[in-house]
Amino acid sequence: MRLKIWGKGLLKIIWVIFVILLVGLSFPQIYGMKCYSVMSGSMSPDLPVGSAIYVKEKEPEKVEKGEIITFTTEQGRTMITHRVAENNKEKHFFVTKGDSNQYQDTKPVKWENLQGTVVFCIPFAGYVLNFTGSRTGKIAAVFFLFVIYLATEIFEGQTKRRVK
Repeated sequence: MRLKIWGKGLLKIIWVIFVILLVGLSFPQIYGMKCYSVMSGSMSPDLPVGSAIYVKEKEPEKVEKGEIITFTTEQGRTMITHRVAENNKEKHFFVTKGDSNQYQDTKPVKWENLQGTVVFCIPFAGYVLNFTGSRTGKIAAVFFLFVIYLATEIFEGQTKRRVK
Protein backbone atom coordinates (compact mmCIF):
# COMPACT_ATOMS: atom_id res chain seq x y z
CA MET A 1 0.00 0.00 0.00
CA ARG A 2 2.79 2.40 0.94
CA LEU A 3 4.57 1.69 -2.35
CA LYS A 4 1.46 2.58 -4.36
CA ILE A 5 1.00 5.87 -2.50
CA TRP A 6 4.68 6.65 -2.94
CA GLY A 7 4.46 5.80 -6.66
CA LYS A 8 1.43 8.02 -7.14
CA GLY A 9 3.24 10.90 -5.41
CA LEU A 10 6.30 10.35 -7.56
CA LEU A 11 4.18 10.54 -10.72
CA LYS A 12 2.70 13.84 -9.57
CA ILE A 13 6.20 15.21 -8.93
CA ILE A 14 7.29 14.11 -12.43
CA TRP A 15 4.25 15.87 -13.94
CA VAL A 16 5.05 19.07 -12.02
CA ILE A 17 8.69 19.00 -13.15
CA PHE A 18 7.61 18.39 -16.76
CA VAL A 19 5.15 21.31 -16.65
CA ILE A 20 7.75 23.61 -15.04
CA LEU A 21 10.25 22.73 -17.78
CA LEU A 22 7.65 23.25 -20.49
CA VAL A 23 6.50 26.61 -19.12
CA GLY A 24 10.03 27.72 -18.25
CA LEU A 25 11.32 27.06 -21.72
CA SER A 26 8.35 28.51 -23.61
CA PHE A 27 6.99 31.26 -21.34
CA PRO A 28 9.52 33.97 -22.37
CA GLN A 29 8.35 33.65 -25.98
CA ILE A 30 5.06 35.21 -24.89
CA TYR A 31 7.04 38.37 -24.15
CA GLY A 32 8.60 38.47 -27.60
CA MET A 33 11.83 36.71 -26.73
CA LYS A 34 13.46 34.12 -28.93
CA CYS A 35 15.29 31.15 -27.50
CA TYR A 36 18.58 29.78 -28.78
CA SER A 37 21.01 27.10 -27.64
CA VAL A 38 24.64 27.95 -26.95
CA MET A 39 26.72 25.60 -29.09
CA SER A 40 30.27 26.88 -28.53
CA GLY A 41 32.39 28.03 -25.64
CA SER A 42 33.19 31.48 -27.04
CA MET A 43 31.09 33.18 -24.33
CA SER A 44 32.13 31.01 -21.39
CA PRO A 45 31.80 31.29 -18.46
CA ASP A 46 28.83 33.72 -18.69
CA LEU A 47 27.03 31.58 -21.31
CA PRO A 48 28.19 27.98 -20.90
CA VAL A 49 27.89 25.46 -23.74
CA GLY A 50 24.48 23.79 -23.60
CA SER A 51 22.70 26.81 -22.12
CA ALA A 52 19.45 28.21 -23.42
CA ILE A 53 19.61 31.95 -23.98
CA TYR A 54 16.63 34.25 -24.32
CA VAL A 55 17.04 37.14 -26.70
CA LYS A 56 14.80 40.20 -26.92
CA GLU A 57 14.72 42.58 -29.85
CA LYS A 58 16.35 45.95 -29.25
CA GLU A 59 16.92 48.95 -31.46
CA PRO A 60 20.57 48.89 -32.62
CA GLU A 61 21.23 52.49 -31.63
CA LYS A 62 20.26 51.65 -28.02
CA VAL A 63 22.71 48.75 -27.69
CA GLU A 64 25.56 49.68 -25.36
CA LYS A 65 29.16 48.52 -25.18
CA GLY A 66 29.37 45.43 -22.96
CA GLU A 67 25.90 44.07 -23.80
CA ILE A 68 25.66 40.57 -25.22
CA ILE A 69 23.94 40.43 -28.60
CA THR A 70 22.79 37.69 -30.93
CA PHE A 71 23.22 38.32 -34.64
CA THR A 72 23.24 36.51 -37.95
CA THR A 73 26.26 36.20 -40.18
CA GLU A 74 26.29 37.98 -43.54
CA GLN A 75 24.97 34.81 -45.19
CA GLY A 76 22.15 34.78 -42.63
CA ARG A 77 22.46 31.08 -41.89
CA THR A 78 24.34 31.14 -38.59
CA MET A 79 23.45 32.78 -35.30
CA ILE A 80 26.30 34.08 -33.16
CA THR A 81 26.13 35.50 -29.65
CA HIS A 82 29.02 37.76 -28.59
CA ARG A 83 29.64 40.83 -26.46
CA VAL A 84 29.62 44.32 -28.01
CA ALA A 85 33.07 45.90 -27.93
CA GLU A 86 31.88 48.96 -29.86
CA ASN A 87 28.65 50.28 -31.37
CA ASN A 88 29.59 52.54 -34.27
CA LYS A 89 26.50 54.74 -34.54
CA GLU A 90 27.82 56.71 -37.50
CA LYS A 91 28.50 53.69 -39.74
CA HIS A 92 25.78 51.47 -38.25
CA PHE A 93 27.77 48.42 -37.19
CA PHE A 94 28.95 46.60 -34.07
CA VAL A 95 32.40 45.34 -33.23
CA THR A 96 31.99 42.15 -31.21
CA LYS A 97 34.12 39.68 -29.29
CA GLY A 98 33.50 36.35 -27.61
CA ASP A 99 34.49 36.52 -23.94
CA SER A 100 36.74 33.46 -24.31
CA ASN A 101 38.23 34.60 -27.61
CA GLN A 102 41.60 36.31 -27.60
CA TYR A 103 40.73 38.81 -30.34
CA GLN A 104 37.73 40.78 -31.53
CA ASP A 105 35.71 39.31 -34.39
CA THR A 106 37.28 40.14 -37.76
CA LYS A 107 34.07 41.27 -39.46
CA PRO A 108 31.89 44.04 -38.07
CA VAL A 109 28.21 43.20 -37.55
CA LYS A 110 25.77 45.33 -39.53
CA TRP A 111 22.88 46.70 -37.53
CA GLU A 112 20.37 44.90 -39.76
CA ASN A 113 21.87 41.53 -38.68
CA LEU A 114 21.04 42.17 -35.02
CA GLN A 115 18.50 39.71 -33.59
CA GLY A 116 18.50 41.25 -30.12
CA THR A 117 20.23 41.32 -26.75
CA VAL A 118 20.53 38.42 -24.34
CA VAL A 119 18.11 38.87 -21.44
CA PHE A 120 18.92 35.73 -19.48
CA CYS A 121 20.46 32.28 -19.69
CA ILE A 122 19.41 28.89 -18.30
CA PRO A 123 22.41 26.55 -18.03
CA PHE A 124 21.96 23.06 -19.57
CA ALA A 125 18.46 23.89 -20.89
CA GLY A 126 19.87 24.23 -24.41
CA TYR A 127 20.51 20.49 -24.43
CA VAL A 128 16.83 19.92 -23.66
CA LEU A 129 15.81 22.37 -26.41
CA ASN A 130 18.04 20.69 -28.96
CA PHE A 131 16.78 17.24 -28.03
CA THR A 132 13.08 18.15 -27.98
CA GLY A 133 13.49 20.03 -31.25
CA SER A 134 14.73 16.90 -32.99
CA ARG A 135 12.46 14.21 -34.42
CA THR A 136 13.76 11.69 -31.88
CA GLY A 137 13.16 14.14 -29.05
CA LYS A 138 9.56 14.79 -30.11
CA ILE A 139 8.85 11.07 -30.30
CA ALA A 140 10.50 10.55 -26.89
CA ALA A 141 8.46 13.39 -25.34
CA VAL A 142 5.17 11.95 -26.64
CA PHE A 143 6.19 8.47 -25.47
CA PHE A 144 7.18 9.84 -22.04
CA LEU A 145 3.84 11.61 -21.64
CA PHE A 146 1.98 8.46 -22.70
CA VAL A 147 3.89 6.31 -20.18
CA ILE A 148 3.24 8.79 -17.37
CA TYR A 149 -0.45 8.91 -18.31
CA LEU A 150 -0.69 5.11 -18.28
CA ALA A 151 1.16 4.85 -14.98
CA THR A 152 -1.19 7.42 -13.44
CA GLU A 153 -4.24 5.51 -14.69
CA ILE A 154 -2.87 2.24 -13.32
CA PHE A 155 -2.17 3.73 -9.88
CA GLU A 156 -5.58 5.41 -9.73
CA GLY A 157 -7.32 2.20 -10.90
CA GLN A 158 -5.60 0.15 -8.20
CA THR A 159 -6.47 2.72 -5.54
CA LYS A 160 -10.15 2.76 -6.58
CA ARG A 161 -10.35 -1.04 -6.50
CA ARG A 162 -8.94 -1.15 -2.97
CA VAL A 163 -11.35 1.52 -1.71
CA LYS A 164 -14.46 -0.38 -2.92
